[in-house]
Amino acid sequence: MKASRIILYTLMAILLFLGGAFAGFCVYTMVIAKPKSDVYVSGDLSIHFMELGNQYVGDSIFIQCGKNDILIDAGSKENSATTIINYVDNYVSDNKLEYVIATHAHQDHIAAFPSTGSVEGVFEHYDVGTIIDFPRTDKDTDILKKYRSAVDKEVENGSKHYTALECFNNENGAERKYKLSENVELEILYNYYYENKSSDENNYSVCVMINQGDNHYLFTGDLEKEGEIHLVDYYEDNFGGLPHCVLYKAGHHGSGTSSTEELLAAITPEIVCICTCAGTKEYTSNNDNQFPYQVTVDKLAKYTDKVYVTTVVDVYDNDGKWTVKSMNGNIVFTVKNGKYEISCSNNNLKLKDTEWFKNKRICPENWK
Repeated sequence: MKASRIILYTLMAILLFLGGAFAGFCVYTMVIAKPKSDVYVSGDLSIHFMELGNQYVGDSIFIQCGKNDILIDAGSKENSATTIINYVDNYVSDNKLEYVIATHAHQDHIAAFPSTGSVEGVFEHYDVGTIIDFPRTDKDTDILKKYRSAVDKEVENGSKHYTALECFNNENGAERKYKLSENVELEILYNYYYENKSSDENNYSVCVMINQGDNHYLFTGDLEKEGEIHLVDYYEDNFGGLPHCVLYKAGHHGSGTSSTEELLAAITPEIVCICTCAGTKEYTSNNDNQFPYQVTVDKLAKYTDKVYVTTVVDVYDNDGKWTVKSMNGNIVFTVKNGKYEISCSNNNLKLKDTEWFKNKRICPENWK
């Protein structure tokens, strides 16, 4: 009887020890499974790549984070202002944009900022806290003059106005990083062509990064190959390199002269949004040189098949006249409670699954 009790107590002790060890293991696995920080579960934001209401290529991106509303560019034409305002008004309740960024002086990025005799522009419609724009331009167009006049009027009404170079250098009251919420910041990146002449106006583009903890979202306007290589080299030499980017707005509407191997290898994007009219004839009728280029598709395919495009060309009669229709439509990238998703106004098809792509592009092996 005594021996059996000893055996019983021994078995109980072993079970208790094993139970404690198992519990300890569970606690340990829970600890190591925790994210590096809690920024993934706070700081909701949304990034909207807007369709612009006409058949022309252009950028306008609305970002909302906490109480801050940001607009990057206002293309493609002057009459796009109505489309932009009608869309943004669904989200802005106080009629104020805390930050406006104009990447460079081309019409398809700034045309909708000033008003015309018949169309209210973005600047007239909204109160603007801070305007950040391009330090250099070789343009002297009417639309640029209208833009500058509208900016001056905003400053007279209380807006702050800085160049991207002033922001990067933290000069004259400008800041390199602007806090949008507890865990999200807007960062103005350095661009070699803020200070140096380029033969291509696109290289003067303001480059922006939204940082949300270890998640990063990159916007480079129409920055071209030379500008992208300088960007990669500068951050490699001075900051240990550009970070991995969850979201990347493809440079220059999906042109083959942007989204270089060098940049993509540095940022290894997970999701790519292209503000363009797929197959647009605005610049050429040559299929190979219509946005987004085949070469761009091939480069992106090495990193992700999550590529989305706002608009697509729609040829509607035998005379070759054309208009556009939604491909994905307005593309909305949302982060909430640490999780991100893509939701589009027309459909959520990846580029590779669209009819336009199947008819006009060769699917890379990575995407099959």
